[in-house]
Amino acid sequence: MDWSLFTSPQVIAPTAGLVGVLVGAGISSWTTRKTHRERLVADQALAERKVDADIALAEKRLALDYELDIRKRRAVLAEEVLADFYEARDIFNAVRSPGNFSDEGSTRPKTEGESVEDTRILNIYFAAIERLHRKVEFFSKLYARRYRFIAVLGRDAARPYDDLFELRNEIVTAVDMLLITHRDRKTDSLASDMQEWQRAIWGGRREDPISKKLDSIVAAIEETCRPIIQAVVQ
Repeated sequence: MDWSLFTSPQVIAPTAGLVGVLVGAGISSWTTRKTHRERLVADQALAERKVDADIALAEKRLALDYELDIRKRRAVLAEEVLADFYEARDIFNAVRSPGNFSDEGSTRPKTEGESVEDTRILNIYFAAIERLHRKVEFFSKLYARRYRFIAVLGRDAARPYDDLFELRNEIVTAVDMLLITHRDRKTDSLASDMQEWQRAIWGGRREDPISKKLDSIVAAIEETCRPIIQAVVQ
């Protein structure tokens, strides 16, 4: 075979051109496939980042919604508790009103040998107990709400509850002592004590220690509740 034919310019030129075309086509195809693979990888990475971002955004929104729900529930509880204490203050003021209706105190069991005047005075004392007793359902609900308040805000925040019931007990004790010591009311040693007990069950004086304690209790519960309410309202 004459190999010189394959090395002649007439053969080499077309062959070189064909090889160039084939090589160029191969390179172009490889480049296209490579670019396509890279685009697929980039698109997949972008899609994954978008999914991750969507998940993160959804989780953030869920956390914000949950936090807002907690804040709203705390605010509702704070409103209820604050309203309870406002009502309790009005009740105590009414309980300690020195004015009496003619039949108030009449449920008090009479003691043997009471005079008409004794009955009148003792019934006036006992009227405070009757007034408190008429509100026993309110105070039961108020105290029951205390446990929710402790669960949400802690025991220290519920201290005004304890102070309020200590104040209630102070009034009840004062009435009891006035009833028990009535027969000995003229004894000098009891005079100052009786005045103290009377100040506890009757309000309206310029210097009223029970009223001051009550205002202090309400101020303390306001200090806890009002910021919680305003945090949602604003």
